[in-house]
Amino acid sequence: MALHDLDRAQAVHVALLSLLVQEPGGGSNPPALARLELLCDAAVDAVNDLDCRVAIRGVKSLGTLLYSEDGYKDVQAGGGSLQGLEAVRFQILNALSEFRGRLESLETRKPSRPEIPAIAPKHLRVLVVEDNRDSAESLKRLLEICGYTVTVAESAIEGLDAAKRLRPDVVLCDIGLPDADGFSLAEALRKHPNTSAARLIAVTAYGKEEDKERSRNAGFALHLVKPVSPGTILQVLEDAQTQGAQRQPRSTLAK
Repeated sequence: MALHDLDRAQAVHVALLSLLVQEPGGGSNPPALARLELLCDAAVDAVNDLDCRVAIRGVKSLGTLLYSEDGYKDVQAGGGSLQGLEAVRFQILNALSEFRGRLESLETRKPSRPEIPAIAPKHLRVLVVEDNRDSAESLKRLLEICGYTVTVAESAIEGLDAAKRLRPDVVLCDIGLPDADGFSLAEALRKHPNTSAARLIAVTAYGKEEDKERSRNAGFALHLVKPVSPGTILQVLEDAQTQGAQRQPRSTLAK
């Protein structure tokens, strides 16, 4: 099979847009959800590309909220100007736009295009705890290009072991992990002397007020609701690095 079947991927993109028009969501709709999931799987099969897979997996995840009874109610988007059903639809359309843009890039890019060189290293160690491998690898690649040292763990146990060993400055942690939730991991990180100083940031699809309250109680400094833009993640890390530098004694900064 060819590396990319772009014609098929574009047809799937059109079919997904058509489905959103025909089935706008806002209640339990198993047939529409099944159709959306089938189309998303077809898109992933058609294009062997990480960025496309990340965008489509976002559509698939949001579709679960769109075609549920009330899962969409606590979602916000557009700087908080959109809420609920409209926020979910806005985010799905954004993900589909990213998918379409990536397809256009694959159509026109040169076959021997060089990799973007990394910028100057930043003095910040980042641990990403995320069980979705595509999302984790995409985030890892972004942060490494921007100069950060990044380690990925796919479960709470792996995350705790990696944190004890590496002593990260920042932990970007999903809540829904396969072996334990991110709340339990955050509490364990706070209790261990090797990891207690790390800045913990929840990056999760859990967006209800009680989830945010649990995050605060567990020790998370921030609670970011997926999908989170790359610009937001980078700004959070820039802020963490600035705060870390300000806390260092003058003798350390002078070295």
